[in-house]
Amino acid sequence: MNKRINTYAVVLLGTIVISQYIAYGANAASSGVSPVTKSTTAAFTLDKLGSIALKSNVSVKLTDMDVFAQPGGNILTYTLIYSNGTSNRVDLIDYFTKVTTTGGTVIQGKSVTGDAGKKMVPANSSQTVTYYVNIGKAVKVNGVKVTIFGWDFNSANYQKRLGVFTIPGSYSSLVPQGQSQKIMMNNLPVTTKAESLQRIQMNGKVYMKIGVSLANLGKKVLINPDYKAYLKSSGGSVFELKLEDASSNYKVQPQEKKTIYYLAEVPSYMKTDNMMLQFAYEDPTLKMNLPVKSFKLPGLTAADSAVADYAVKKITIANNSVETQLKSAAVYSENESAKWSLQFRIKNLGNKSVTLPAYELAIKAAEGFSIPVNSKKLANLTIKPLEEKIIDLSGVVPLKLNQGTLQLLLTEPSIDGKVVFPTAYYKIPYSQESNNTLGIEYLLENSHGKFGVKLDSIQRLPWAEGDQITAKISIRNASLNTVQLPSLQALVKAGMNDLSGTARIVTKNTLTSLAPSETTEMYVLAKVPYSYSFSQLRIILQETSGDDVTKFLSMNTNAVNTMMNTVNAGGSYHINTNGQKAEVKERRSNTYSDNSSNLIYTEIEMISEEPRQSKQAQLVAYYKTSDNQFYEAKVSQSSNSTIPNGKNLVTVWSKIPQNVNTSDLVLYIGEGIAEDKSAESPGSMTGYINAVGLSLNPIAAKTSSNLRNVDLFPYNLSITKAEGTLTEGSDTIDTVINYSLTKNNEYETGTYEHKLVLELTDPYGQSIEKTLTFGTDWTIGNNKSYSTALNSSLYKKLTGGSIRMNLYDEFQGRRILMGSQSYPMIYEKAPKEVNE
Repeated sequence: MNKRINTYAVVLLGTIVISQYIAYGANAASSGVSPVTKSTTAAFTLDKLGSIALKSNVSVKLTDMDVFAQPGGNILTYTLIYSNGTSNRVDLIDYFTKVTTTGGTVIQGKSVTGDAGKKMVPANSSQTVTYYVNIGKAVKVNGVKVTIFGWDFNSANYQKRLGVFTIPGSYSSLVPQGQSQKIMMNNLPVTTKAESLQRIQMNGKVYMKIGVSLANLGKKVLINPDYKAYLKSSGGSVFELKLEDASSNYKVQPQEKKTIYYLAEVPSYMKTDNMMLQFAYEDPTLKMNLPVKSFKLPGLTAADSAVADYAVKKITIANNSVETQLKSAAVYSENESAKWSLQFRIKNLGNKSVTLPAYELAIKAAEGFSIPVNSKKLANLTIKPLEEKIIDLSGVVPLKLNQGTLQLLLTEPSIDGKVVFPTAYYKIPYSQESNNTLGIEYLLENSHGKFGVKLDSIQRLPWAEGDQITAKISIRNASLNTVQLPSLQALVKAGMNDLSGTARIVTKNTLTSLAPSETTEMYVLAKVPYSYSFSQLRIILQETSGDDVTKFLSMNTNAVNTMMNTVNAGGSYHINTNGQKAEVKERRSNTYSDNSSNLIYTEIEMISEEPRQSKQAQLVAYYKTSDNQFYEAKVSQSSNSTIPNGKNLVTVWSKIPQNVNTSDLVLYIGEGIAEDKSAESPGSMTGYINAVGLSLNPIAAKTSSNLRNVDLFPYNLSITKAEGTLTEGSDTIDTVINYSLTKNNEYETGTYEHKLVLELTDPYGQSIEKTLTFGTDWTIGNNKSYSTALNSSLYKKLTGGSIRMNLYDEFQGRRILMGSQSYPMIYEKAPKEVNE
C-alpha cells in the first residue's frame, strides 16, 4: 500500500487551488454570487477573517488555503486578493508574506507559476495571487498563520509587519456531501457535484463507480477538460479514476447539465466511508500537481462471503502454513455504539519461525461502512513453529448498523503498487457480553495464558464526601505452566459514568507470577458520587507498554448491591490479609452525651494471628443506622508492630444526633489502603477494603456508689481513703486522697484521649473540679496519694460535715459519671496560746 500511496501522492494528498479557479471564486464572491451552494450546516469561510490594510485604500484578503503532501515535504498554498482603491498602481514587490506553521516554523511564500508574472495591482482594481511554501511533514492548515509584511527601511530589519491571518480549526476546503461547487473548466464556469458512489464486483475484481454532474454555465461547449480525477479513501489511499467508455470524450453544451461516470479498481477490503473525489491540474514549471477541488462522496452498501462462525482459516505466509481463527466475540451497547471485544488466534503450523506482514484489520458492515481495528500487535509479529498467539481486538460500531452481519477483514499490505484483495473475511457471530455472577469462576484465555477469574464481591460504601466502589477479584492460573502476571491498570465504568480517572488496583501480596492452580487476589477501587445510581458495573484490567494497550480481562455485572459480611453483637471476625491477620471484636460501646448531641464510642480489640511480629491493618470505620445513614468515625490506634498473639486496642467514635437509636447501630470497619498498598498511618489513607458490618452492644454507663473499683480501661483506679481536714478559724479544707492506679499493658494503643475529672463538693454544696492526667498528676502504683484544697470564707464558721467526691470519664468534651462517694471532714480545734 505504501508504494501505491507514493505513486499517486504527487498528484493528490492535499488541496492546492490553482489561480484561475481562485480568481473565479473571488470574482463570484465580489459580485454577490457564492461559489458554493447554500449548506444546511454553517461552515467557516476565510472571508470571515476580514482584510489587512497595506496602506490607505489598499488591502489584502486571504481567500483559500490548503496543503499538498509529497515525499520532499508538504506544500502549503494560499491565495490572496489585493484590492487597490487608489488612482495609482500598487507594486507587489513592496510586499511579501511569511507562513508560520503550528510547529513554529516560519517560511517565506513564493507565487505559483501561473501568478509569477503578476507584479502590480492596477488603479481601482484587484489582483489574485496564489503562493506556496514547503512546510515539511505538516498536513493540516488549521492553526497556520500567514503574516503580511511590507518593506520599511526605517526599521532595524527593514521589515514592517502589517497583519496576520490565522486559520481557525473550523475551516475546510472539502465540499460537503450533496453540495455543488462552481469551478473553472477550460475557462468555463461549471457547477460540479458528486452525485453517487457505487461498488461493482465483476470478474473477481472490485471497482468503484462515481457519478459526477456538470452544469455548464458558460457560453461555449465544454469538451474534455485537462483535469485528472482521483479517488481517495479515508485511510489515505489514492486511486486514479478513468472515465468509463460511455462517458469518454464527453461534451456539455452551454446551460446543459450532464452526469459522467468514473471508474477505479480498488481492493475489496477498502474502507468506503468518508471517501473523496478530487480534481487536479499539473503545474509543469513547478513539477507539481495543484488540486482544483475535492468533494465528499456518498456512502454505499456491500456484502462479501466470509469464513464461518469461529471456523479455522489456513493462510500461507512465506511458504509456511498458518492457522487463523476468530476465536471469540462479544458485544455490549453504550449510548449509540456497539462495543465489540474480539479474540483473534494465530498458530504457526510450519517448521520454521514466520513473521507476519503488517496486516490491516477492519470491521466491515453490510451497509458498506468499514470500521478500523488497531492491528499494531499483528505488525511484524514473529511466531515460532507450533506456537500460538491470541490477539485481543476491539472495535466500536455505530448501533444503527446491522450488528448481526459484521465481518472482520484481514488484509495484507500492498507490494509494488499492485491491487491487494483481503486475505480473509471472518464472520463475527453476534454474541452479547455475558454477565459475571458473583462467586462464579469464568475461564478466559489471553496472551499470558489461561485463567480462572472470579468476581468475589462488590462493595459500595461511603468515603469522604462520596462513595467508594470496591470489587474483589480472584485470578487463578488455569494452565499447566507458571505464568507471569503483567503490571495492570483498571478501567471502571458504573452505568454510563466513567470512573477510570479515580480507579486503582490494590494487591495485598507481591506475587508477580502464578504457579499452576495458584490464585492471587486483587481489589479494584473507584470513587463515585454518593447520589449516583447505577445498575451495571464494568471493570477492565489492561496492561500498558508505551502506546500499546492490551486487555487482560473484562468483567461485567449487574450485582451492584453491596455484599457485606455481618457479625452479630458480641461476635468476632478475622482479617485474612497476609501479614495482617487478626481477630477483631467489640470490647465495649457506650454513649457520651451533652445538651446538643451524642457521641457514640466503641473500643475494638484486635488480636494478631501472625506467627511473627507485624504491623496490623489500619482501620477505617463508619457508624450505620437502621435507615442507612452513615456517620464517619474517627479512629485512634497504634502504628507500632504487634507481637504474635499480641493485642491492639482501637478506639472509634463519632458524633450523632440525639434522636438516633444507638442500640441499632452497626459499625462498618475496613482495612485502610494508601494508593495501591496497605496504609501505615491514618493520614495517608485513600480508601479501604474488606469492609465488615459489626453489630454493636452499647451499654449505658453505671455510676458506682463507691470509688473502690473505677474502670477507665486500660486503667483501673481505686480510692482507698480520702479525708478533708479543717482547722478552726481556717478558710481552707485540706484534702488528701489515697489511691491505687494500675494499667493493663497487654495492649498496643493509640493516643489515650480520655481525661479523669475529679469533682469535690463541700458541705455547703460548693464544688471544684480538677482535670487529672494518668502518669503525671496521678502516677501508676499502689498506696499513692494526691493532695488538693478547697477554699471558702464560709469555712471559718464550719465545724463539721463531709466531702463528696465524683469521678468523671471525660472524652471529647463529654462526660460520664463513673462513681461517687462521700468522705469525712475532720475538724480540728485551733491550739490555745499559752502566756509566758
